[in-house]
Amino acid sequence: AVVAASCAPLPQDGRTAIVDGHRVAFRVIGSGRPVVVMLSGLGDGMDTFDDVAAELGKARTVIVYDRAGYGGSERGTGPRDAAAAARELSGLLAQSGVAGPYVLSGHSLGGLLAEYYAAKHPDQVAGLILEESRPSDFTRRCDESVRWAMCVPPSWLVWLMPKGARDEVAALSRVTYQVKSSTPMQNKPVLVLSRATKRTGKHSFDRVWAEAQSDLAARYPGSRHLTRESGHYLHHEQRAWFVASVQAFLHGG
Repeated sequence: AVVAASCAPLPQDGRTAIVDGHRVAFRVIGSGRPVVVMLSGLGDGMDTFDDVAAELGKARTVIVYDRAGYGGSERGTGPRDAAAAARELSGLLAQSGVAGPYVLSGHSLGGLLAEYYAAKHPDQVAGLILEESRPSDFTRRCDESVRWAMCVPPSWLVWLMPKGARDEVAALSRVTYQVKSSTPMQNKPVLVLSRATKRTGKHSFDRVWAEAQSDLAARYPGSRHLTRESGHYLHHEQRAWFVASVQAFLHGG
């Protein structure tokens, strides 16, 4: 049986789908094409994109949603790995009434899940936007190079997050393996957005993150990689730049 999360009230325009036996909350904002589907990072629900989704939705359709155990979505059963996230998103999109193909925009862990979905459903995906996306090999690189760094979220922090986040952290090693083992989407446009870093030591967290972002872009030949001084949440801290960069990408710029 599905274990229900403490579900938050749905937004006024909120909708639900039933996927793998649990309720998934989502919103469809705006109209027109291309259709952008936004995947949030660890610990965040769809409301993290409220401002940028409203901006982007002025000229196209934007879909945002809560993964299992977040916000208005019930907690799912079984490991919350990339395969489960892909089933959830596929079912949601099929029930949304919005036809593909879709441009997937993933932040942090959401970027990993977007990569996996694009690899497994290339016919449904028109492009990828990876915002401060967690590269599939980052935990290994961080563990090998950075002293005293928190390469994965500490357990005390995870326990303060929604239950869905705890399930995702428990499955993180499965997610990274699934993404690394998948053939990356090919011959489709990809935009990588990451924070610019100041000159730091060879073994600093920021240096390792920056190098991993460059290698992530290289995983997709022909991709465009843009940086901006910011923290991890480009869509909050550099909102105007994020929106402008995404709009230019969607227009083929």
